[in-house]
Amino acid sequence: MTEIREVQVADGVSFFVPQAEGALFSEVHFIYNEIFEERTYLKHGIELSDSAVIVDAGANVGLFSAFVKQEFPGARVLAVEPIPPINEALRKNLDARGIEGVETRRVALGGKPESGVHFTFYPSLPGNSTRYPEQKKVGQDLTIQQIGQEEVDRIMQGVDVEVEVERLSSVLGEWAPEGPIDLLKIDVEGAELDVMDGLDAEDWARVQQVVIEVQDLDGRLDKVTGILEEQGFQIVNEPAANLPEQFRYSMVYATRAA
Repeated sequence: MTEIREVQVADGVSFFVPQAEGALFSEVHFIYNEIFEERTYLKHGIELSDSAVIVDAGANVGLFSAFVKQEFPGARVLAVEPIPPINEALRKNLDARGIEGVETRRVALGGKPESGVHFTFYPSLPGNSTRYPEQKKVGQDLTIQQIGQEEVDRIMQGVDVEVEVERLSSVLGEWAPEGPIDLLKIDVEGAELDVMDGLDAEDWARVQQVVIEVQDLDGRLDKVTGILEEQGFQIVNEPAANLPEQFRYSMVYATRAA
């Protein structure tokens, strides 16, 4: 059973998360440290202002959106999260903080509009929920060594959910049809190229900065950086912090020349 539970991540700071009954830990601590303590999304020349317009693709339970509004209260954010329990926690976190200026959408982003697309929701690791569950097998051997096969099987027990898929350009046409997009943040568990494929050339030209988490399977990192280079971005890659290199996660930072 999955319930929306409040989890404390620091003194006086807590977030709502969809938490499986009996879960021994919550990944929200890791995410909080990554975003709030290490400030992962404000590195390698990524700069925002109080008037920034930001797309949070793969918003999860809203920690990045909350961080943006903490640092830049006047920023305008589109938080896109397709998995129903995660989206519910996202909205609860925004409401609990009285955050305004963040619009949420319960859709996935892809290269074409689709209905009834099957995603896998992991109640014990909601941040790993994905359209491509087969990719989650990478690195499981290392995890098994650390916590055992039985525990891995339990935390990676997925639940099938159906979601709608829309192109990012279509969503932007409703939310921000003109003007610059100061930051496109993408953390979508294997669907990075899908999201990028859903952005038309005229919208790419509006995007000023990009940060993407990429798991480098089947040459995906080169494909992502190749698209960004074609769009005129300067790129910095670095291994994702606090994750074993066997998982092959990288952070890609893209900025336009001044």
